[in-house]
Amino acid sequence: MNTGRIDFYTKVHKGLRASLFQLSQRAAASDYADPQDLATLRTFVKATLAQLSSHAMHEARFIHPLLTEKTGESSFDAEHDALETDQAQLEQRLESVSSAPHSERRALGLAFYRALNVFIARYLEHLAREEETMPVLWDQCTDEELAAVMAAFGASRPLGEALADIGWMLPALSAPEQSELISGMARSLQSRDVL
Repeated sequence: MNTGRIDFYTKVHKGLRASLFQLSQRAAASDYADPQDLATLRTFVKATLAQLSSHAMHEARFIHPLLTEKTGESSFDAEHDALETDQAQLEQRLESVSSAPHSERRALGLAFYRALNVFIARYLEHLAREEETMPVLWDQCTDEELAAVMAAFGASRPLGEALADIGWMLPALSAPEQSELISGMARSLQSRDVL
């Protein structure tokens, strides 16, 4: 449903889903007995999980307070904590592949790959639950309240971080969404006197 109103979730969640699907594919195609393949995968895992953690932190800081104010509760901080625990366990599991005897790495790698996809399934359900709250916020919030959240979020981020986010989000978006994202970024930069 496109209401034409500010949507906190759709674009960024499309980007996160794309990152997770790419991670799953990379984990599937990796040879866990090959040190170079394993090192490349470890770098990709760390970057993707850091992306998820950063996203969770931004939601907790800017969206969850509004959600709690308008609905009286938000279970998403607890969900984020559980997902962070899962992410740490995934990283530890991948590290254990690296330190295992060479003959065991492929079997441990397959176990990691399967655990990763169980995590991704849980994460996708989490994203869907968050998205279900947007119509509630549209019903409970004025456009000014929604815009204030986005403005505070935009002002809190270094330019490099904002530009990096654009880089991983754009390929996951439709052409109209790409245009909206770029226009929004241009407005944000103008408000900072960067352009």
